[in-house]
Amino acid sequence: MHVTARTPEGRAVVCPACGTSARRVHSRYQRHLADTAIAGRPVVIDLSVRRLFCDQRACSRCTFVEQVDGLTIRYQRCTPPLHSLLVALALALAGRAGARVAADLAVAVSRVTLISLLMALPDPPATTATSSPRVLGMDDFASRKGRTYGTILIDVDTSAVIDLLPDRSSETLVTWLAAHPGAEIICRDRDSSYSRAATAACPDATQVADRFHLLRGLSRAPPALRVWQRITVGDARGHRGRR
Repeated sequence: MHVTARTPEGRAVVCPACGTSARRVHSRYQRHLADTAIAGRPVVIDLSVRRLFCDQRACSRCTFVEQVDGLTIRYQRCTPPLHSLLVALALALAGRAGARVAADLAVAVSRVTLISLLMALPDPPATTATSSPRVLGMDDFASRKGRTYGTILIDVDTSAVIDLLPDRSSETLVTWLAAHPGAEIICRDRDSSYSRAATAACPDATQVADRFHLLRGLSRAPPALRVWQRITVGDARGHRGRR
């Protein structure tokens, strides 16, 4: 579905650099903006916008392009509602899974674009808590892929990064957990060093596998096991429905 639109002539626009109102038009050009789907059909807005002169001599910008509130974002090829949707998909599902769900929503986007949206988000504020959060997430990260790895610790309830450890050894993690008690649930991958550290430092905490590693393990399972899993889940849903 294509929508053609044009910004009105004669409307004053404020220069984003100096705040001076401008009316003198330099030229026009066409922007192609993807929007959220309507009735399962993708939407593209062909919007004609003006480039205007800034007549303030002290301004660092000679010309600038007008923006339409709620419709355009500088340097973006999508509308704010679609941008918010893609960011939400990237936060919840990351790259490949997010791209598959977006395709079901009639939005064409690649996994690389979703990852780029994630990387562009601002970092959460650092925490200085002296105790562990109720749900503590831990995973490894590569400062030099294939050679140097560390451990990232996250408050799962708030998605805030708590600390970065220089390695992924159980001794380093035990030392940190001993200095930051209070974790009730530890969400981790299947690394044995994390399991040993959590058991030694937090014996009463419940250890669970994180969603990413569960899904990756299932995707790497033999086809027969994946079919059995679908049948089991389907039977369980049907049983609940009969109840």
